[in-house]
Amino acid sequence: MRFSLHRPFAPPRRAFTLIELLVVIAIIAILIGLLLPAVQKVREAAARMSCQNNLKQWGLGMHAYHDANNSLPYAGSRCHPEGTEKAGGGCNNGGVDARRTFYVTVWPYLEQTALFNQYKLNLGFYQSPNGPNPTGTATGLVVTTPKVYYCPSDRPGAIWQGDVYWRARGNYVANYGPNLLFTPPGTTPESQRLGTFGWQSSGGFGGFVPYHKALTAITDGTSNTLMMSEVRFPKADNYADVRGDVFNDGGDHWFMAVSTPNSGIDISSNACPASATDPQYDTTMPCLKGGDNYTSARSNHTGGVNAVLCDGSVRFFQNSINLASWQALASISTGEVLSE
Repeated sequence: MRFSLHRPFAPPRRAFTLIELLVVIAIIAILIGLLLPAVQKVREAAARMSCQNNLKQWGLGMHAYHDANNSLPYAGSRCHPEGTEKAGGGCNNGGVDARRTFYVTVWPYLEQTALFNQYKLNLGFYQSPNGPNPTGTATGLVVTTPKVYYCPSDRPGAIWQGDVYWRARGNYVANYGPNLLFTPPGTTPESQRLGTFGWQSSGGFGGFVPYHKALTAITDGTSNTLMMSEVRFPKADNYADVRGDVFNDGGDHWFMAVSTPNSGIDISSNACPASATDPQYDTTMPCLKGGDNYTSARSNHTGGVNAVLCDGSVRFFQNSINLASWQALASISTGEVLSE
């Protein structure tokens, strides 16, 4: 008996037409377009929370320093020991030139004790082993880049390369009050609006005298007074833009409440573009070289900036905050009433 095997009939496969393919691609593109903003919002929300956590660590570090020393640190100093600065230049009581900022001082309270133990307090931030050795290299204690320096919404790991003394930049800066840097405390109520940190007399970068305060001096209330907030970095490390230069006592480890967050034109007598036509000028965070100095709080977050208050709490402040309220938050003891 003979058997014959026949394959069952299979209809030919029908291919996608060009129109169907284009429709599918269009649907996928629409879905991606709908999903991307949501993904970006989630990503920014996570970055903002991480940034707030960094500021919380700074606030706790400041409080730990205060507990150990009965005051907050000097935000910037040019002599060792700190507080021996002589008005107009030089140091009193055997002090020596040794420029540094609170970034070094608070290291032990930010789990950076290993860095602090190697740092030579009687030398400047730019001298070896504190600064790069050899110069123009990413070596030295101040060139290290712990995550706690950086907001994830900016450029984590950014460093200053505006001169041969390279050092880490930082997004988190001290509240120097509502006045210009070179304006020392005066006799009028407006000029007496001291920040949590600052100078008790000017004399420029070579002759300033800093002050530090105990929390009890913040009579406006620690929950009503700013301790630290954010600044933004320039687009490249080698830009002559001082913002985020936090290890330099004459750099930019401060913000001032001269303008509301993310507004105004920052001024630096050290390093910023000379004019708005300079290729390094950034219209989203304008800064010009000038005779006085101030820096607004700025961030890449949508609609405002993070800040840590003197009680250690962290809040997000909208760009739309009333200027009088922002300035009241920046001063420590003049009794302003906060307004919306």
